[in-house]
Amino acid sequence: NSRNGSEYSTEYLAKAEQRRLKDREYVWCATVSLVNRITRSSCNSRNGSEYSTEYLAKAEQNRLERELEQTVQAQNVATEVEFWNTIKSSDDPDEYRIYLEEYPTGKFAKLAKLRIKKLDRETTSVAHSSIPDLNYGDYYALVIGNNDYELLPDLKTAVNDATKVASVLEDDYGFKVELLKNASRGEILKSLFGYRKVVGEKDNLLIYYGGHGDLDEGAKKGYWLPVDAARDDPSNWVMTDQVVAQITAMEAKHVMVVADSCFSGELTRGIKIDYGSPNWVQKLVKKKARIALTSGGLEPVSDSGGGSHSVFAKVFISLLEENTGVLNTQKLFSELRPRVMKNTRQTPEHGTIHLAGDDGGDFLFVRQR
Repeated sequence: NSRNGSEYSTEYLAKAEQRRLKDREYVWCATVSLVNRITRSSCNSRNGSEYSTEYLAKAEQNRLERELEQTVQAQNVATEVEFWNTIKSSDDPDEYRIYLEEYPTGKFAKLAKLRIKKLDRETTSVAHSSIPDLNYGDYYALVIGNNDYELLPDLKTAVNDATKVASVLEDDYGFKVELLKNASRGEILKSLFGYRKVVGEKDNLLIYYGGHGDLDEGAKKGYWLPVDAARDDPSNWVMTDQVVAQITAMEAKHVMVVADSCFSGELTRGIKIDYGSPNWVQKLVKKKARIALTSGGLEPVSDSGGGSHSVFAKVFISLLEENTGVLNTQKLFSELRPRVMKNTRQTPEHGTIHLAGDDGGDFLFVRQR
């Protein structure tokens, strides 16, 4: 009685009561996902471990988490190795690309990239042998993608579009690429102006813009809207005339603007270019070109419809990836326009940039890898 105990006639009954009392005791219980103070019986039902202090319970939880993480990593490695073993003897570069999409930093990532380069070189060697051996000049690209607007609705795919375009231009065509994500007005204009000092008279510059656009119908002026633009306040917008002015001042041989934005068609003035001559590449290489390719005319355009890309960007990227030789913008446009119109209500446009120094040449995409 002095110990506040319970009396029983047999040892068996006394031990049963002792077990019942222990089950009612509160303990610190540790599982892989939780540390809390519960009864011993509840902890046991959760397959937890009992501890007298919270500190010890949390130490056990950390150990369990590390153990689980190591197990998951081991399973992932095993899955990756199994995947690699199924494709390691393949002569299809797309299978290695699928591996890199699943495991961009995997154990065999470097080897997969080397296999892709080797197979792509083998696939395009015949096409490359037919590419005229000319001085095409160096290729530069300013690629802009704006999604996250401060005062306007956000877009969904512009940054992803720009990132992929930059990758294809750099990896497949040897462009020196500057990629601007969610760029302000100052950043866009600073980069545009900077290329006047970088690009020489034998060189080529591609300017890609994906983001919001607007049109002042009264003034008949188009705008690109940087991420710091405000609605109904054009003081922080980029007038397309400013883009054209920088292009006009450049010494570059070929300049092309690709605009995936609303009302971007204000940039173009249509013109027919003759590609009938068998020596057309040699002729176009020598002549200045100021070309625009836009996702639509004076109309809103779609920011989706191509999975993780806009419809326009998806088709543009696909055509660059499919090319194995020299691709001029007339051929690019002739294949791009119906594919885009098939899936949207927008109508892409292509033409020279008015009064920007065009001399009848064209922008040429020359496959390098």
